[in-house]
Amino acid sequence: MSDKVIRLGGSHAGNTTSIKNLTAFLTKQRDRSFIVSSAVPEILKIIRTAVDEAFRTDSGSVYEKLIAVYAERTGSKPSSSYTILVEQVTGILKGIGLIGDYSEALKDQLLSFSEKLTVEILKDRLEKQGITVQVLWPEHIELLVTPDFGNATFLSVNNQKLAELSGRFFLFPGSYGVTEKGKIARAGKTAADYTAAFLTRELKASKLELWGLDHDFLRADPAIVPDSPRMERLTYSEASELAYFDHYSFHPRTVEPLEAEHIPIYVVNTDSGEGKIDTVINTETFVERQVVKSVACTDDVSLLRLDGPGVGLKPGILAKVTSQLNLAGINIKSVITSQVSINLILERETGNRAHKLIRQLGFSSVQEITVIEDVSLVGVVGHGMQQSYGVSAKIFGAVARSKINVVLSGSGASDLVSYLVVKTSDKEKSVCEIYNAFFNAPQKDDFNF
Repeated sequence: MSDKVIRLGGSHAGNTTSIKNLTAFLTKQRDRSFIVSSAVPEILKIIRTAVDEAFRTDSGSVYEKLIAVYAERTGSKPSSSYTILVEQVTGILKGIGLIGDYSEALKDQLLSFSEKLTVEILKDRLEKQGITVQVLWPEHIELLVTPDFGNATFLSVNNQKLAELSGRFFLFPGSYGVTEKGKIARAGKTAADYTAAFLTRELKASKLELWGLDHDFLRADPAIVPDSPRMERLTYSEASELAYFDHYSFHPRTVEPLEAEHIPIYVVNTDSGEGKIDTVINTETFVERQVVKSVACTDDVSLLRLDGPGVGLKPGILAKVTSQLNLAGINIKSVITSQVSINLILERETGNRAHKLIRQLGFSSVQEITVIEDVSLVGVVGHGMQQSYGVSAKIFGAVARSKINVVLSGSGASDLVSYLVVKTSDKEKSVCEIYNAFFNAPQKDDFNF
């Protein structure tokens, strides 16, 4: 038996072409197929907004909105199972309104309904195409996760229960599992990829197929570089690195369960009923002639800077800073240091909060602590960058010719990425100039590997 695992993007639940092509593909499969779905974006938005405004939200309006999504996506009245789930969502919201508070665990429980509701919509759509599917809940197969609500790690699954499943097609809500204490914990945004990867390994499937990425693996953000070509080959590390940038929709931990087993990831084109592959992600390092594979960017950064002549001499400063931010639940994207400065790249919304926390530590050797928010991060990604002459010179030459000021730069920590922090107003120009330097300019020099 060779099980197949397919991660289907929830945005395709209302796309007739995608559903028909998936149906055509599934009917050709002889063995079991597990379809792991992310949430319909509209459902996730409704529930997330309701959670954020839990003390002001009218649960009745939430009920009506969720019922309307089903009708819009299927053209039918909601099934009884969908309606029950909606009633559970609104019931929890009413409880939060009465109590006046909610925990991170309860928040994860509410958000998990976005995937649960989505699989009920997909079930209706697939059955109308003649595919008989069973909904498989993480609770039923004992999909165990750590109690890190919002950022859980998958630990184990009851493999015996998986083996005993009878049937051909199973729908599975991605993104969450159950803790040892029986609470629901989500693995984060776009975590259906990660869920599907974990199941792929546990089922000993030969590959993971991603159907319908919201944003394909293109060489640059198409909003900045129109008609940017697709990347046909990526390593696990390159794909994970790109996952941190806004214009890619891929969970960075997807590769974790697969890498040791060398299980490849195929990004499948949903416009094809034949399962046409757009991008292959595996362990095979492939260095392209221009070395760089993608010029990526994100505005979701702020820069926290600690300056002082004693920063490099006084031991323990960085340890105290990172510990303080960790206790506050603030994620550090990257750290770039010198003898007189420590620079931490954080999420944009956490910059000011981090600034207040670090000032409270009272470092005598730090003269100035500042936070800079109007910056963006540009990542130049591709294996072989540290072994190739001229790559860094080409990057900095491209921005220098356009008189772009680089606020901060970092390379050498990894063989596959160089970072530039620039003013947000210079982001698009930076991406275009670096992209043109590697992909549009004549390749006069061969890089040495």
